[in-house]
Amino acid sequence: MIFLYIYITVFTIYFIILAAASMKSARKIRDKYTPKDANLCVVIYATGKTDTLENLIKQLKNQTYPKQNYTIYTILDKCENISEVTLQSDLNVNVININNMEPVGKSQAYSIIAEKLHDIKDLDAYVFLDSNNYVDSDFLANANFYLTKYDVFNPMVNYFPQNEKLTFWENVKSAYSRYCSKFIYSTRTRLGLTNIINTNSFVIKKTLLNRIGSFEFQDLISEVQYTLKLAKERISVAFVDDLKVYTSIENFDYRIPSLSKRMNIFWANLTQTPNFTTQEFVFSLAAPNWLTCVLVYLLILRHAYVFPFWVGYSTILITFIVLTIAFCVSLLNAKLYSKEYLYLFVYPLLSIAKMSHNFPPVRGIRNIIKATTRKHNIEKMVTNVIVTDGVRDYACQLELISDDGLARVRFINKGKTYTTKNNHLRMVDALKELTTKLSDYGLTLKICQCCKYFQPVVDGSTNMIKGCCNCQFQGRTPGDIIPTLVWNTCPRFEEQNVVNLF
Repeated sequence: MIFLYIYITVFTIYFIILAAASMKSARKIRDKYTPKDANLCVVIYATGKTDTLENLIKQLKNQTYPKQNYTIYTILDKCENISEVTLQSDLNVNVININNMEPVGKSQAYSIIAEKLHDIKDLDAYVFLDSNNYVDSDFLANANFYLTKYDVFNPMVNYFPQNEKLTFWENVKSAYSRYCSKFIYSTRTRLGLTNIINTNSFVIKKTLLNRIGSFEFQDLISEVQYTLKLAKERISVAFVDDLKVYTSIENFDYRIPSLSKRMNIFWANLTQTPNFTTQEFVFSLAAPNWLTCVLVYLLILRHAYVFPFWVGYSTILITFIVLTIAFCVSLLNAKLYSKEYLYLFVYPLLSIAKMSHNFPPVRGIRNIIKATTRKHNIEKMVTNVIVTDGVRDYACQLELISDDGLARVRFINKGKTYTTKNNHLRMVDALKELTTKLSDYGLTLKICQCCKYFQPVVDGSTNMIKGCCNCQFQGRTPGDIIPTLVWNTCPRFEEQNVVNLF
């Protein structure tokens, strides 16, 4: 009970500090003058359906910011309904098309850009945006101003409902998201504390990115871990509510990391906090919601009333009243709409329902049901290959299978089939398992991956199936690059002693 009281008291002090800091109104900046227009690289990440991509590019091309001071890169990560030819015909847009069997993901796509532009001297900062965002005409001008104050910062993401109205629970999550943005994140930035980075839209200086290294973004928890990595370098992620990004309600992300995973990071880094920025951020991950505070205070008050406690009952009651006042101050300073206050008070019920939904026994039963009813996303491709025993060649087939992103290979010879036993993240690893199995029977698969003339091309994709042929056959133009894929077969095949690993 003592540790529980210390925990809730520390949070009470933290919340009172936030409420007090938020009472001072932020100074409005009328003229965002900067002595220098930074050179910006705007990176747009697009995957799946990209209905809003062309509109975002049009908005970025019509910025009030000097056009000679920014470039636009568009990453097409297995997009479904966008024409690469259309984008490449626009000389103001640089297109990187990753047309892999499965999307490589935002983390790897951003790392490709960072590596590609690593040695450019006159580039000052990156502006990363998802393709489903919309921006104002002065977005880059405002971003340039705040680069003079922060090394990395998140814009405020707003949604705009289109034809459909929000459901009740969407309104609840929206009210909580706006409360966090307008009170917690803004006040933490004002106090010099760090916020969790939002990979849907953020700005980062190039010098900082070169020092920190590549991105590691897979989900919300990986964003927490990346923020922790920045905090260990004494870098705080700022939140700028004056810099706005818009998105449709169906693409709006409420940015609520899982409590259990946040607690895992808290316990793992509790003793590994080299500076105040890291210490404060780690402890903020364990901050309770207000319903938890009320329940804890009621528990402690009842215990102190019935049993002797090292802190007086009146002291605990006064602390609880002060926290309640601080919470009311935060509601006033958040400046929400009247209906949003009602939705905000319902959020703890949603939080309890979410925790019950993710309770381990419930989650285990749910996963079992999903595993038996879920339809797998299976993609297949058949290609003709040659297998040799050193004397004769045999025409066979390979069936390349992607099952929910995991790769397998089926070898087909005269109606008989053999399928690799393991699921692999990369197709090249599945082919490696197959070639190893065939070699046990004295057979060699005559594909480019096993050819000594094959040189892999690392393009940042997960499968890394591309390469080029280095065979100096008669009539080949010097310096000519012949692209190929790992499963291709040609008459110039020569077996290598060791299979080339990527």
